[in-house]
Formats: sequence, C-alpha cells, structure tokens
Amino acid sequence: MVTQPPISDKILPALKAPGAGNDTDLELIDGGLQCVQTGETFMDANGVPSLFAPTDPNADQTDVTTRIKSFYEEYPFPNYDGLQEFGDLVNLGYSSQFSKDLLRAIGSKKLILECGCGTGQLSHFLQLNNNQVLGIDMSLGSLGLAVEHKQRNQLARSSFAQMNIFSLAVKDESMDVVISHGVLHHTFDARRAFMQIIKKVKPGGIVVVGLYNSISRIPTWVRSKFINVLGSNIDYVVRNHFRDARKADIWVKDQYFNPHETWHSIDEVMDWFKEGGIEYRNCRPAIMGTNGEDLPGMFDKSLPGSKYQRIVTQLSWLTSIAREGTLFDVIGRKPE
Repeated sequence: MVTQPPISDKILPALKAPGAGNDTDLELIDGGLQCVQTGETFMDANGVPSLFAPTDPNADQTDVTTRIKSFYEEYPFPNYDGLQEFGDLVNLGYSSQFSKDLLRAIGSKKLILECGCGTGQLSHFLQLNNNQVLGIDMSLGSLGLAVEHKQRNQLARSSFAQMNIFSLAVKDESMDVVISHGVLHHTFDARRAFMQIIKKVKPGGIVVVGLYNSISRIPTWVRSKFINVLGSNIDYVVRNHFRDARKADIWVKDQYFNPHETWHSIDEVMDWFKEGGIEYRNCRPAIMGTNGEDLPGMFDKSLPGSKYQRIVTQLSWLTSIAREGTLFDVIGRKPE
C-alpha cells in the first residue's frame, strides 16, 4: 500500500507556522513539517501532523481545554462503527440529510477547513467532488483514527493536523468553506472561537457553524439526570441507530457526560455574524415562516425572519432535533 502524504499539495500552501503571520510557509519533511523562513520544525505526534499552539495562559481557559482534550482522547467522536471501507463511509454520508446537503451546496474543487473534525468522517466525505479538505482537532486519539482511515483507503484529498482552534496554523482568507459543526460549544469561549475561524475564509466564501440550541437542549439535560438509573435506551439515537456498543457508549458520554458545553440561540449567532462582518445566508433547520423552508440549497440566501419567528422555530425543535443532539446550523458568507 502506498502511503499518502499527510498533507496534500493543495492544502500545504494554506498552512503557516503556529502563532506566526501569513508570511510563513511550511514544507513537508520526514516525520513532520518545517517552516521555510525560520527552519523551525514541527514533528508529527503519534503519526499525526502537529501544529498545536497553546492559548493564553489563563487558568480557566487551560482547565476547559485540558478537560475537553482528555475527554475526546478517551472517547473519540464519532466512532467508526466498524467502517473500514471508504464506500461504507460514503453511503453513511449520503444517508445523512445534513452531510448530503452540505456536499451538494459546496460543489466541487473547493478548499475546505473543518474545525473540530474529530475522527474525520465528515472531512473524508466532503473530499468527494475533487474537494480538498483540512480537518483539524486537538485530540490525537481522534485524529489518529482519521489518518488511519485516510491511509487504509488511499484518500489523497483529505488532510489532518492537530491544531488549537484559538491559534489556527492556517493562513487568513485561504479557504473557500469553513465548517465547525458541533464544536464551538465545547470551547471555553464559543464566540471568540467563531471570530478566529471566520478569519480563514476567503472573501465570498462560506461559513457553517453548528451549535447546541439553548431551548431544544433542555430535554437532553433532563435525560442526563435519569440516564444512569433508567439506562441508555431512554436516548432516541441509541434506541434507533446504533448496532455497535462502543459507538453507543461514546454517543452517551458525549451527549450526557461531556465535561463542558454551552447552549446558544439563533439570535446570538446572528449577532456574532454581524460583529464578524459575515452576511447571514440560511439556517438549518429553517426558520419557520420564511423562504428558508422552500429554498433547496443550504447556502441559498434566505430571510432571517422576525424575533418571534425565530423563537417559535426554536420551540418547534423540542419535538424534532431535540431527540438527536439539538444541533442547529447557521450559514453565512464573507462579503467580497
């Protein structure tokens, strides 16, 4: 089996030295990466390209980061459920309405950054259509599974690296699409993390942010108080989707025993978009009573609706997305 380069030649020019400016470049060396300008080397960690840089030396920030990193080293998410072949993963991706719609909206031959890629399943799926994808995460355990799947299936267009979302070793305005689906709410400051990732999207590019909703997350919180007594079958996903006991256990740990999470509203994320100069495009699930319910494309421009419509929409999620993790996604575009 031919070993694929850890970072593709299309992604490598978009990388920079951790903590440095856009004027630094990296090149592949045996067992790592090297800064062209300074000669500083960044050696792989357990076979994973590592460009991890610490954030501010604040005790609270360090504690959250350390606890989350340790958690996902023990419980890599999502688990591969025995998937060894890329074809199985593609079929799984097309069975998900979110990932299928996302790939269709992205199109082809795009540079994509997934911030908080976990075990890399979405990153692998999105490299279809000749897209180039960089998945970053701080968990070496999760990234190790992503790299293993890449090499086993000879996937040349998906790349992975260990990075800190608050100190991304990615050049500003280098990516066509930046995605963070289900990650920012596990950081010590979701808004601040958002402001970091939007720097990496090109003018005219797309940002997709998925977060736990502050209303529809309530049933999960209630179940967390009883799951140890009543068992994991009180969870809809465990009852209906998992054959693999290890994957079910990881889902339960992630949903009910995560060491840190925050909840967010549509309006809050829209405020982030305004502050960061990102134009609102769409919301998934769509805001009720707006044209977003009828538009076929995830990136199509829809109306934001009124505050009342947004509240009603989030209340409606109590009977829909509340049973499967409560993730909602807001999509925006950086002006050209």
